[in-house]
Amino acid sequence: VEFDLPGEHERRKMIAQYIEKYLLNPPGRWAKKVSTVDIGDDEIERVVKETEGFSGRAISKLAIAWQAAAYGTDGAILDQDTFFQTVQNHKKSMTQKEDWIKHAEERAHMLTEDRK
Repeated sequence: VEFDLPGEHERRKMIAQYIEKYLLNPPGRWAKKVSTVDIGDDEIERVVKETEGFSGRAISKLAIAWQAAAYGTDGAILDQDTFFQTVQNHKKSMTQKEDWIKHAEERAHMLTEDRK
């Protein structure tokens, strides 16, 4: 079963949902709430635009990466710079993974191709 990638409206809803779930009100007895600094509607809108082409799973992983970045600070704080840098790091990671898969597929094709 294949699903289309989420559109802008769906990404906006998912990002808001995951910020709520993983940052502001994380599940679990021991999970810490994250304090966000200078992250509002405009910043979220920018991330909505920058995540075009992301799957729902990739957006979920991005929110978990925000949480991890905040947990790496004293006081579990996610500032605007880290918020945007995490998006860029996530995009680079996704691109690298796509490149590896493409290379592996090309290599597999080359190794299995009939030679005459």
